[in-house]
Amino acid sequence: MKDLNSNTQLWENLRAHAKRMSNLDLNQVLADSTRFARSHLTVRGLLVDWTRQLVDESVFTHLNQLAVEIGAHEFLHRMSRGDRVNQTESRAALHVSQRSQDHANAALQQMLDLATQIRNGGICGYSGKRFTDVVNIGIGGSHLGPELVYRALTLQPGPRLHFLTNIHSSERTALLHSLDPDSTLFIVASKSYGTYETLDNARVCREWMNTRTPPDSDLSNHFVHITSNPDRVSTNGTVLPVDSSIGGRFSLWSAMGLAITIAFGSNVYKDLHSGARAMDRHVLETDNVARNLAIKLALLTIWNTNVLKTDSHLILPYDPRLKLLPAYLQQLEMESNGKSITRNGESIDYHTSPMVWGGTETDGQHAYHQLLHQGTRGYSADLIVSQSDCSSNDQTKIADWILANAIAQSTVMFAGHRTSDGPIYKNIRGKRGTTIIILEKLNAFNLGALIALYEHKVACLGHLWNLNSFDQWGVEAGKKLADDVYDYLQHGDRQNVPPTTADLIAKIRKS
Repeated sequence: MKDLNSNTQLWENLRAHAKRMSNLDLNQVLADSTRFARSHLTVRGLLVDWTRQLVDESVFTHLNQLAVEIGAHEFLHRMSRGDRVNQTESRAALHVSQRSQDHANAALQQMLDLATQIRNGGICGYSGKRFTDVVNIGIGGSHLGPELVYRALTLQPGPRLHFLTNIHSSERTALLHSLDPDSTLFIVASKSYGTYETLDNARVCREWMNTRTPPDSDLSNHFVHITSNPDRVSTNGTVLPVDSSIGGRFSLWSAMGLAITIAFGSNVYKDLHSGARAMDRHVLETDNVARNLAIKLALLTIWNTNVLKTDSHLILPYDPRLKLLPAYLQQLEMESNGKSITRNGESIDYHTSPMVWGGTETDGQHAYHQLLHQGTRGYSADLIVSQSDCSSNDQTKIADWILANAIAQSTVMFAGHRTSDGPIYKNIRGKRGTTIIILEKLNAFNLGALIALYEHKVACLGHLWNLNSFDQWGVEAGKKLADDVYDYLQHGDRQNVPPTTADLIAKIRKS
């Protein structure tokens, strides 16, 4: 199998194009009346515009050749049909098939039926009260997807959703203080059912229920457990299974979607799936890599990271409802492709995932954009705007102001700014590649399509970098070390703790 370094002549050509692009007058590039027509695609409610990336057709000729040589599209097909693309765990990656209409999914139907019964009062609390509050107890992939969707879709919800991730007592104490035990449902969402933070929060919530309800109350309806290891669940409650071949960061499409289905109803959750499925069809049916949106975004990342040598990528949503999108994509991209060993077990001599960060705009324009415009670090960025139905002139003005800012910031990042007679400290270098993504409307369908687009982009990048995007052994190592330190803190067992750690703890406890 060919890898990223197979075609040295291609890389020499790409580096030559990078030098050529760096010498262009980028304002003249933007003045090209045909550039936009050649630099955007509209797919499934999304308009993606890379006019302000440091690329042209000559660059894409070589990038497309790279995708064809390494077999990017073929890999996406292998993943979607259930081949074992996760070599280190000998598993498939089944998140795409999870949302296929042809996929007979009893577990997902079980989740939808349960959510419907909870919403309509068919399942109630121990005292007969309907559930008014749902607490999703989980961390990482077990909460980021559901909370992103919950915050993004401003619909009339059913029960209120709360997300408990941190084990710091201040967060869970404040949350529990606001709840009524008679009408609160707890979802313990842990694929492994071994995550300390989730299990400890679940323990505290069970104790809270036990101390605030009559003795011998049947609390089984108050707890739902979502896991791929049901044998580890030792407490009462409904258990919803998750296939072990669905990674946590891809698990929104599984029973992990229970919380948002309870909040918004099964039709909204199905719309989310429909949007993702529509993007799946585009990606899998478009064998022309030049017209395949996921491959296009992956190739832009290769260009920015491996040719232009940028080291970070920003996610900048211009809609506060997408506030959690940077955090969601941070996990999706960095946990998937933050690797330095190939699928062949060899050390990598090129950069893989950039650091992904960002925040809600236009707030960020008054914070870190100073560094973006005049700092020394290279980066690329996605600026994401959702169009809205404007029923008043005031709303139209606000929508226009937001769109104007997104386009302006993208343009300055790309083309820079030079003052004709002012001081040099007002100049902006530019030459940062940006992509503008416009959602026709922020609804469940388009949000599903957007998330699926990024999932396919990440999988494609992993293949281009010759990585396994579906394991996360670096995360596991940190958990094991934390267990050793915790044993020392609790029991004084210093067998697995180095002297520097023991000395630090001793100093802390004396102070």
